[in-house]
Amino acid sequence: MTLLPPNSTRLESAIESATSAGLTDVPVPIRDVWNPATCPAGLLPFLAWGVSIDLWNSEWSEAEKREAVASAIEDQRRKGTRASLRDVLDRFDPLIQIVEWFEDRGTLEPHTFRLELPLGIESDVEYDTALVAALLRDIAAVKPLRSHMRAVHRLHAQAQAGLLGGGMSIGLARISGPADLTIQDDPYWATVLQTEEGEPFEREQDRAFLEHI
Repeated sequence: MTLLPPNSTRLESAIESATSAGLTDVPVPIRDVWNPATCPAGLLPFLAWGVSIDLWNSEWSEAEKREAVASAIEDQRRKGTRASLRDVLDRFDPLIQIVEWFEDRGTLEPHTFRLELPLGIESDVEYDTALVAALLRDIAAVKPLRSHMRAVHRLHAQAQAGLLGGGMSIGLARISGPADLTIQDDPYWATVLQTEEGEPFEREQDRAFLEHI
């Protein structure tokens, strides 16, 4: 069977003969490409872009990338809520606490919040400069637009029973026994250029935070 007209040339007939047999064998995995479970690993970044994922890390494992794509629609539905922010924090450390303004009216202005990092003795996560920078970038991508993070707070504890020797910089946790507590802003956050609302300035090309020189 041919789709060529009766007056087709010999060249057209030859081209049809050469291509018709192979075209039906060319795989067209459109359905597989749009499925996060069956999409080829090399195409996952493009699928992530196609479903408008806000957070993506090329260093994630293949399983983590597929999970991120699979949950993209639900994540977009919850974007801008505390639940969305909680999901981001859990990827770094489930022990990070969110304190919103109505939970601490004495120190926070309306529609602001702060994070409180866990004690080093309770968390295996090392909060270095790179991790804090990644944490702040991801928070800025999913937090409610009306909410502004004022600072990442840590606590200092001086143990009187000798359980912790001297004073050490640690995060927030419930402490059993007497302890002297003070709040300190995270040093990295203090170096980031911010708007009047406390939002970080980002470079357009790579979303890196701009810092004081």
